[in-house]
Amino acid sequence: MQTVTVPWAMWYGRTFDLTFPDSWEVQVAHMKGGPDIGDAGIRKAFAEPIGAPRLRDAARGRRDAAILIDDLTRPTPAYRVLPYILEELAAAGLGDDKVRIICAVAAHRIMTRQDLIKKIGLELIDRLEVINHNAYDNLEYYGNSSQGIPIWVNREFARSDFKLAAGMITPRGSFFGGGAKLLLPGACGRETIFLNHSYCPEGVFREHIAEVARIVGLEYIVNPLLNEEGGIMAMVTGDMDKAYWQGVELGKDLYRTQVPTGMDIVLCNAWPKDTEGTQAGMAMVPLWGAREQPLRENGTLVLTAACPEGLGFHSVMGPGTLFRIRGTRSGTGGRERPVATPRRIIFSPNMSKHEVRAQFGESALFCKTWPETLALLQQHHGDGAKVAVFPCGAIQYGGGL
Repeated sequence: MQTVTVPWAMWYGRTFDLTFPDSWEVQVAHMKGGPDIGDAGIRKAFAEPIGAPRLRDAARGRRDAAILIDDLTRPTPAYRVLPYILEELAAAGLGDDKVRIICAVAAHRIMTRQDLIKKIGLELIDRLEVINHNAYDNLEYYGNSSQGIPIWVNREFARSDFKLAAGMITPRGSFFGGGAKLLLPGACGRETIFLNHSYCPEGVFREHIAEVARIVGLEYIVNPLLNEEGGIMAMVTGDMDKAYWQGVELGKDLYRTQVPTGMDIVLCNAWPKDTEGTQAGMAMVPLWGAREQPLRENGTLVLTAACPEGLGFHSVMGPGTLFRIRGTRSGTGGRERPVATPRRIIFSPNMSKHEVRAQFGESALFCKTWPETLALLQQHHGDGAKVAVFPCGAIQYGGGL
């Protein structure tokens, strides 16, 4: 047997060995990537902001500051980024008592103390005020957007004088995440999130997010790009729009992955967005962006996801929600480009068949172990299969934009 080791369970620090018959032709589709930029590279990004003054200058004279961070469904290493942000804010005269961290969990579950230890580290938990966003309460109303969508935003963020988002640049199929997307959906009310994802036209989806952010007053972003080891291979800081779009150009290059064609089996691993099942579908991001169909007729798509926290929770898009029942998807990652395959296998050792059915539908085959998965593949494809493995599917870019 031949072995491909993939990263596994992002916030739990594991790897997983996928074994394949020696007679199969197996190739691993890596992103271009790059080395970790280290302390010097991070400091350079702060010293050379895009379209805005340096953070310490932009925040000088402000009453206080609020920083949005994402949760464990995203791999952003806030524990590495926040110390530099706090250093800049301190130079602007905003010490710890004037800085608030807001966990922009959108419609996900709240972050627990153990989550926060993973995300930002124990020292910052003890130093700073850290609060969870509540999509159902403690919201400020800003009126309606140009799309007629009511804008409800976390009140603590709304009333802060200097507003910053510390997410990451990541491919999402027909556009890139990052920038203002940490505000919408991250720190908005459920009504705003649902209507934005359900009714905002695909062609203006990203611009609508930026419009809402401008109305709210989001001024600054700090967004890293991550390599296959979870290291920071690039970073943009500065203006919400200009820095984001520069980050997108970097992402198109650094996340770029050659998508092979003529495959019998395509395996997409959900790392580094594999904490829970509600996000595991993003393993297929490189296929949504691919110019050509990678699978042969009668091929098999395998989605592998550690999901150490099981199915997880999403009050807008999770199983049983109106969004999922209606099947409307104008946003969240742009329109998901369908992968034309009659056969899907979901391998996830920490989900049940009921959870997989609820999240991925009746047609998906579910396997709880890799030997079970491999047996199904061998039964269907025999001894001469061609296999492509995307080890970090959720952040690999197929080059379709």
